[in-house]
This record gives sequence, structure tokens and C-alpha cells, in this order.
Amino acid sequence: MLDNSTIEVEDVANLLSAPSQPQLWDDLDEEDHDDPAMVSEYVNDIFAYLKEVELTTMPNPNYMDMQPELDHVKRGILVDWIIQVHKHFKLLPETLFLCINLMDRFLSARPVSAPKFQLVGLSAFYVACKFEEMMSPTVEEMVYLSGGQYTTDELFRAERFMLKTLNWNLSYPSPMNFLRRISKADDLNIETRTVGKYLMEIACVDWVLMATPPSLLAAAAMWLGRLVLGREEWTHNLIHYSSYSEEEVIPIANMMVNYVLSEPPHVNLYAKYAAKRYMKVSASLRMLFNATWLTQCRRLVSMSANGRSTTGLKAMKLT
Repeated sequence: MLDNSTIEVEDVANLLSAPSQPQLWDDLDEEDHDDPAMVSEYVNDIFAYLKEVELTTMPNPNYMDMQPELDHVKRGILVDWIIQVHKHFKLLPETLFLCINLMDRFLSARPVSAPKFQLVGLSAFYVACKFEEMMSPTVEEMVYLSGGQYTTDELFRAERFMLKTLNWNLSYPSPMNFLRRISKADDLNIETRTVGKYLMEIACVDWVLMATPPSLLAAAAMWLGRLVLGREEWTHNLIHYSSYSEEEVIPIANMMVNYVLSEPPHVNLYAKYAAKRYMKVSASLRMLFNATWLTQCRRLVSMSANGRSTTGLKAMKLT
């Protein structure tokens, strides 16, 4: 009679002798082996960990149900103002995404009165700046931005209360981390990444995307960015480095399309990406998603979902 150790050895031997599945994706990290800054040896473990962490730092998408004095329109106005302030100080995109995450997580835990709503946004912005930036705006500048509604002491107290409410957990994986990872499988194309940044920032102002994990948000932004630029194929490399199939990203991409097609309610977000620095992405996308191309776009989304060829469709030209 065989003991358990013998059975385990045989199981391992059978696994080793079984034919391996062909690898359909390329190892794009291999070329970074000699660059310690790229940590190619650990990068897969790092992103696997980030995908676990992102689920623990998601806000409650229905938190407005417990906010009697707030609504999604007021939230959109506040976030659009934060985007303007963020642009004014020329801060990192990670700062903006962390700020919105902290604000939404705090509002998921605590009811806030309308007069204190902007203070919550300022506190989240101040914490995010100190966490992400080398040179953070001063507390005096924060108070000035409020138009004198709040004092320095009120901001400090709000900051401490927010951090205590969030249990000092600032380990939010930014969608920028995932976008850069996926961009590697897109040959680091600057146009796709610029479109992707705009589409990801839509999630800051549009509450319907609040329940979308950052990794999925980045994958959908990359998929739609490639789509409008005429590079429709979601390759095996893109599937591997995004960790999402085309079927998984299409519903999120549809939400982004619906936002772009709506009348721009958030003027600062639209104006930011209408600038030449960002290749006039917001204006270009809106022009592209007109009635004629919308039919074409919906056909393309349907074809992609059904695995059919999507070649020959009109692509966007960035200026």
C-alpha cells in the first residue's frame, strides 16, 4: 500500500510530465532584467498584490443614499473644481486619483453636511498632495482656495478626522500604475496613453464608474483609446498585461462613451483635455462620437464583443 508521500511524488511527476500550454504572450519584462529600477524579477508579484489591495480600498458606490444633504451633481461640481486646482498646481495624476478615492471612502463612512462638503474635498486633496508630491501646496494656500470659508485649524482637524476614519490607510493603487503597465504592451504609444488618461479621469467626475476597480478602469481606457485610434485588436499581450479580456472591458468602455456623448457638465475636465498639451483629446473625442460615427462605434463594440473583424472603420486623428 502506498503512503501519502509516495502519492504526492507521483502527482508532482505527472504534473511535470504533462504537456504545457503554449505561451501566447511575450515576456516584455525580460528586456528590463538589467535595470534595477524596473524590478522585473518582482513586477508580476507586485501587480498581483495591487489587484488584491484595490478591492480593499474601494468606496461604497451607493454612499449617496446615506448623504441627505448631498447628491451626485454636487459631487461632480466639487470634483471638477478639484481638477481645476490640481491643474493649477501642476500636480501628478496619482495625486488626483488618490484625492477622489479618499474623499469617496470618507463619504462612504460618514454623513457630511452641505456646508462642510468642500472641506472634505480640500482635506482629501491636502492629504493626497502630502502623500504623492515632492512639493505640496501649503495649508495657507489650501485655506485661500476655500475663499476663506474655513480656517487653518479647521483644515487640520478635518485632515486628522479623515485619516482616523480611514484607519490611516492610503494604500490606494492608482489606475495610472495599471495604465503604465498595460502601455508596455502597447509599445508605450503616447497617443493611446493620452486618450487613456482622459477616459480614466472621467471616472473621477462620473459616479457611475465609481464601482470600477482601478485595474479594470485602466484596461477599458486603453481598449477604447486603441479603438478610436484605429488599432482595434486586443492582443494576447494586452490581455496578459491588463489581466482583462475584451469582453470584460467593453461594458466599462460603453460607460465612458456615454459620458463623452453627453453635454460636457464638467467644464474644467473638458477644458483641461481640450488643450494642445493633451492633443485636444476631449474635443477630438466629442467630434468623433457624432451621430454618424456613433452608429459605427456601436457596430464596432458589438462586433468586438462577438469576436468579429473590426477593420476598416474610421479612426480618430489627434492634433
